[in-house]
Amino acid sequence: MDKKTNPQALWLVLGIAIGISMGVAANQLALGVAFGAALGVVVGSVVSKRAGSGLDDMLSEHVKELHKQEEWEEVLERSQDHPVLLLKHSTTCPTSARAYREFMAFVGSNASDPAQKMEYRIVKVIESRSLSRRIAEDTEVHHESPQVLLLDSGQVIQHSSHGKITRKRLLQWAQNPFG
Repeated sequence: MDKKTNPQALWLVLGIAIGISMGVAANQLALGVAFGAALGVVVGSVVSKRAGSGLDDMLSEHVKELHKQEEWEEVLERSQDHPVLLLKHSTTCPTSARAYREFMAFVGSNASDPAQKMEYRIVKVIESRSLSRRIAEDTEVHHESPQVLLLDSGQVIQHSSHGKITRKRLLQWAQNPFG
């Protein structure tokens, strides 16, 4: 079974251990434990946020956000040469946040494969509402968010929405786009 380490919990335990040793040395055990717990929470939060932002920074070089109609037209053109995976994402929706994580997990594993020529794009549907509508019109795929579209040769060859957007499904599309 694959177990993941929670860095915040690890820093909390480490902070408490430091606090206990300081508390014993100062003969103030309760104060030391409280200080150590606070230290662990603060350091754990900072480390976790920085680790997460590093992942987003690394992935952002692979995922380009679309803002303008011209960028969308370029995506259609680029899909003539290789597949383009597009996520329509709502920044206010918890379901869309989960789909975004699945999409980014897929990009993280797929973008590093030199044999994979897929490109990745994202449209924030609230911030770019008119572009989102234009994409629905051009593709003739009814708008939903979250929604993922796989484009090839200027056409949507696969699409899915809501809870059906999973890393596993996107991997299947990458391996067999027309399946």
